[in-house]
Amino acid sequence: MSESSHSPHPKRHPYPSGLWLAAGFLGLASLALLLRPLGISTATLTQSAAKVRLEKLSKLRTEQDAASSTYGWVDKSKGVAHIPIAQAMELIVPQLRSNPPHPAYPITTIQPSAISAAGSPLYPELPPVDPAVVSAALKADGGAASATPPSTSPTKK
Repeated sequence: MSESSHSPHPKRHPYPSGLWLAAGFLGLASLALLLRPLGISTATLTQSAAKVRLEKLSKLRTEQDAASSTYGWVDKSKGVAHIPIAQAMELIVPQLRSNPPHPAYPITTIQPSAISAAGSPLYPELPPVDPAVVSAALKADGGAASATPPSTSPTKK
């Protein structure tokens, strides 16, 4: 048996894969620089695009101004037309002023019987207070209620 046919380590490439990646990146970058059209910069592209946008915007504004200041059909088959904004305001403002303001949503009130029927009252019921007990407690304290609650910790004897 030959020692060379059973080598414990697989053969390695003479160049590492990172070197191949770097060479490929440099090749693509140089190709991009060579194929780049000469004489066109980003400033030129931005200026020409801005001119096109400005022309489109001015054309759109002219069309909108004409549509908002003239009479015309939106859909003649359905009988929908547009009128100048000033004329529309003259027609609609008196109608709006004649209507009193309405709430934006229906105002509903909840009946207390519905709350107690649901199982929990709106306000929990407090036990009745006996005025004689309150006055006796006030007399025992010297006539005024204490600002600090009584201590609940166990007392030492």
